[in-house]
Amino acid sequence: MHIVQRIVRENKLGHHAGIWSCCSANEDVIRAALLKARKTGTPVLIESTSNQVNQMGGYTHMTPADFSSFVRRIAQEVGLASSKVILGGDHLGPLPWVDKTEAEAMKNAEDLVKACVEAGYSKIHLDTSMRVASDNPNEPFLTKVCAVRGAKLCLACEVAFEEYRKFHPEACAPIYVIGSEVPVPGGDLNSGLVDVTAPEDALTTIDVYREAFEELGIGDVFCRVVGLVVEMGIEFHEFDLEEYDRRRTVSLVKAMRNVPLCIEGHSSDYQTVENLERMCEDGVAVLKVGPALTFSLREALFSLEQIEREVYADKPELFSNYRQTLEQVMLENPVSWEPYYRGSGAQQRIARAYSFYDRSRYYLSDERVASARAKLLGNLSGNSIPLCLLSQHLPTQYFRVRSGEIRNEAIDIVLDRIGDRIDCYLRATNNCGNGVG
Repeated sequence: MHIVQRIVRENKLGHHAGIWSCCSANEDVIRAALLKARKTGTPVLIESTSNQVNQMGGYTHMTPADFSSFVRRIAQEVGLASSKVILGGDHLGPLPWVDKTEAEAMKNAEDLVKACVEAGYSKIHLDTSMRVASDNPNEPFLTKVCAVRGAKLCLACEVAFEEYRKFHPEACAPIYVIGSEVPVPGGDLNSGLVDVTAPEDALTTIDVYREAFEELGIGDVFCRVVGLVVEMGIEFHEFDLEEYDRRRTVSLVKAMRNVPLCIEGHSSDYQTVENLERMCEDGVAVLKVGPALTFSLREALFSLEQIEREVYADKPELFSNYRQTLEQVMLENPVSWEPYYRGSGAQQRIARAYSFYDRSRYYLSDERVASARAKLLGNLSGNSIPLCLLSQHLPTQYFRVRSGEIRNEAIDIVLDRIGDRIDCYLRATNNCGNGVG
């Protein structure tokens, strides 16, 4: 049985168990996640999205095979056993090709899921919730359409797995998640209270998907559909967010307790530890987080740059100019942030640096930004961070350096800061149900 299936089963039995999902392609974030898994002895689930990673390269310029090698290489570097690493695909479907006809978009989507399974991905989110170019915008977009398309993608996965298993006989069969939250992946552009999925809609979605699987001759695979993505009334926006309120989800939670599927919680970024614990208790066995992790990375780098400017105040020519470089690159290519940041010039400037949307994460792989990051970390390597400055700008890490928990090295401090956010999810899921020791 797949490890996520076991965790879901424990959650459905009412035990304090869940798993968090690292939805990021950033190397610092992935390294922090893998280090935390090694330290806690927990499995780690890392998922790439269809826009980040696909057979055409995505915006990371990585195929699923590239991403798999990338993650496993870092796991080897940090000393984490490959058996602890679970690869997954988030929002896998026609999302990157919505400007094409159904035939073209679905052909690309099938090629994508095949590539993921062939690369060792074992958790697949089948997301066909978006219209494509040939869909009539004046007609309702029915759950039946999504389910039929999703079943076709599942069949493609199953065919690919039969080939994969010939060379990896120990591999567990893929598990699947269906459904999609209403806001687009990456954040809701409409600030305000987000709806909670109606219980009848959730149950109908499950029934319609089950029928579509049966009609395609893969009804027996539906037992490996472990989760449903629904709206839990949480979302993050440009400058604010909604807190999880279990009073709003009572009916949905009650309905989902009566089906084998768990709830997969998207957009859980920035929720408090207490809220995340409540979500896990309420049947959200998979807690997904992405932007909040690169948000923590950005916080660490900005703070380190403040230290750098103090240390090298008399040698400004050595400054990394990390934030200035990031800002310049974003201004030169606004396509990834401009639709999200709609305020005045001053508000947009603040948003580019600090917004909960964290659109700056799309620019971290730019050569100039990556070079500035490397220079910043290099300038502060070799115990060149005065403890008094570390206390001022990163007090939590200051105390850990003092106690010997981490080294007084810039990269260790960055990874530890990201790890603070990861700890929220490990506590919420009770270390994947293993208990917090």
